[in-house]
Order: sequence, then C-alpha cells, then structure tokens
Amino acid sequence: MLEPGTVRSGDRPSREAAMGGDAAAEPPEAFTIAAPIDLQDRIAAALFTYSDLFAAARRRLLYILGWMVLVLLAMTGFSSWQEGDRQDIGAFVSRFAADLLGLGGLPILVVVVPVLLYYAIQPTLVRSRLKRWYRDERLDQPISATYRFEPGGITVFLPGRRTVLACSRISGVAETTTHLFIQLKDIEDVLTLPLRLLSGEQIAHIKAWAASCHAGAVGAAHSLPEQEAPPDRPPLLSTRFQLTEEDRAVALGWQMERPGMRRRRRRGFILAFLATALIVPLIFGFLWLLDPVRVPLRYALPLFVEMFATTFWQYVLGFWALIAVIIVLHPWARRRHARQLARQMQKRVQAYEYEVRLYDDRLEVWQDGWRNSFETASLEGIERRDEHFILLRKEDEPLILPLRALDGDKLSIFERTIARRIGGENHRPEART
Repeated sequence: MLEPGTVRSGDRPSREAAMGGDAAAEPPEAFTIAAPIDLQDRIAAALFTYSDLFAAARRRLLYILGWMVLVLLAMTGFSSWQEGDRQDIGAFVSRFAADLLGLGGLPILVVVVPVLLYYAIQPTLVRSRLKRWYRDERLDQPISATYRFEPGGITVFLPGRRTVLACSRISGVAETTTHLFIQLKDIEDVLTLPLRLLSGEQIAHIKAWAASCHAGAVGAAHSLPEQEAPPDRPPLLSTRFQLTEEDRAVALGWQMERPGMRRRRRRGFILAFLATALIVPLIFGFLWLLDPVRVPLRYALPLFVEMFATTFWQYVLGFWALIAVIIVLHPWARRRHARQLARQMQKRVQAYEYEVRLYDDRLEVWQDGWRNSFETASLEGIERRDEHFILLRKEDEPLILPLRALDGDKLSIFERTIARRIGGENHRPEART
C-alpha cells in the first residue's frame, strides 16, 4: 500500500538531492518534490480512499433508525387502539396524537435524539478514530518523503521504503478544498498533496503531469523499467500469490485486536455498565423536574428511594444482561464485520498477482506496473496470525504475507532471514495510550 504524502514545492530539486547524491542528470520532463508526511495528511488520505465505505455506514444508521421508529410507532398505535374506541377512527387518531405528544412518545425521542446526534457527529468521530489508530500504532509523527514525477510514472522515497508506479497505475487527480489527491488504479491508497503548500502554478503542473501520464498509460509499457533489467543478485526466495477475501479479513481482524482497540472496548463496556445503572433514575428525575410543584421534593424523594429499591434495579439488571450478551457475542460480531469489510474491499480492486522477492537487505513486492521495496532493517517485528505473517514496520503500516506462498523450504528461509534482520524480536513494542 502506498503511503499518502504531502508536497512542499519551490524550485525543482536536483536528482542528486532526491537520490542521495546520484550524479546522473535529471530528465527535463521529470521533476522532484520533497516534503514530510504528517498525521493530518494520513487521515485525509484514509477519509478520501474509503469515503464510500464511511458514507455507506452513515446511511445504514438512518435505515436502522427508520425501522426502529416504525416499530415504536406501531407499538404506540396498537396501545392507543386498544385503550380507545376501536370503531372510531377519529377518536383513535386523536388519542394516538395525544400519546405521541405525551409519555407514549418518550421512547421515540429517547431513540431518535441520540441516533440523530450520532449521525450528525459521525464524520468527526471517524476522524477521531483514525487519529487514535495512527497514534496507537505510532504513525502520527511526520516522516520525510520525496516524490519523483517522470513521464513514465512516479517514484516515492520514504524511510526504509521505495515505491515505483508506472503510468498504467495512475488513474487521475481529484481536488478537494484542502488537498490534491493523485488516485491510483486498483490500489487502496492515494498520494495526498495539501493545497496550503502549493501555488496555482504548481497545482497546474501536477495536474498536467497526471493528465499526460494517464492519457499515455494505454500506449506506455505496463511493466516497470526494473523488470527488464537483470537483477544485481538473485533473491534468497521468490514466490507468487493473490490476495484473497480471507487474507483481507485476517488483516482487518488483526487491526481490530490491536492493544489500543482492546483498551477502548474495555473502557466502552465499563462506561456502558455505569450509564445503564443511571439511565432509569435519570429519566424519572427528568420527568419529575418537568412539574416539581405537583409532587414536592419531600414526598418525591422517599418515593424515588422506594422505586429504586423495588423497581429500578430490575431495569438495571435487564440492561446489564443485554450488555453481557453483547460482550459474549462481540468476538463473533467483529469477525463477521471483518469478513463483510473484506468482501467489500475485494470488490473495489482488481485481483492482481503479487510477486514477493526476499533479499538479505530488502523485501520486494511486485505487481503489474507497481513495485514496493522495503529495507529489512525497517522491519520491527513479525506476528503469526492463523495462516498469515504480519510484518510490523517502523513508521509505516504492516505487511501481510499468507503462509501458502511459502511452501517447501521457503518458510524456513523467510523466518531465518527476517529473524536475523530484526534481532529476534517477534512483536512491536506496546503502543502508548
């Protein structure tokens, strides 16, 4: 997955600056931009890349609310019909309206108001959750990046990583109020360019490059130049595989079980127990405050204590039993949610074949028109989850490798090489709270 990036562009830097001292002259058609990647740009890239999934989740909230309101209206209408004259439609309508404006409509308000409030702040909550995720995974610090735009594609240099994309994998440019996004074909990521750092001329220059690259992608070679050149030395191992829906579900499930996510779930369940213990007394207290003169406090307080001892605790135990059921079913719900997301994400992109090449100093991942090269020194740990390896990386998102791609002696070669490069560590240090 290609990291989102930012741009700080002035005069075009030389290729020596981008390539660390390479004396070769840069082609006149190419230009280079060096810039840091910060937390807000990562969040902007994620929001843009998965905007359809976030919007669909928000719409589902309204659908659920609509069905809940219909059920509550039907229950209130049935109660009004039973208590009124069943043969007089006018009397039923009058009583039904009175019930909705009275205590009968209170359950609807209790459901509608919080859900609509959550719907209104859902974009803010999504942004906040993304920020917490990046901070939990220690991906919130700016890192340096260099982007080299060429007629045939783009090369991105990050700490411990080099990514090359041919024009065939560039699908265009999208501009929002805050960012310029270079969209990538069949890759769940974008290159993020903040408009605050770009002049109008620079924006036009990038758009012209993207348009030229995208227009020439059909006639351009779909393979990378490096594929045609002989390797400097043979890899320790080479293997091919396709990323399946199950692979994506494993990766998503791994993310849901990270330490930060588990801590937030525990805090959420504790708060749920506390809130449900107080919600019934608070509702009755609110009803009393609507007309405190009718029942003075000296009479209401003993009655309130008696209701708490005889009635309130039953509702509280009912709520707690419901929360306990949710806790028991939550692992199953997480797995189901991971499978659903994996199914949606699998449909979003074309299933290209991956080729993995492991060298002593780097791990390369190839696709048609796309190559990622990761320095093994940038690996921070390795975790085994079911039939997959999760490779943890410094200042970057993890990599997933299915064990089916490491048949025969490839598994032992892979484990031995990776373990030697990361000093035998098998987990990432505990993320901060």
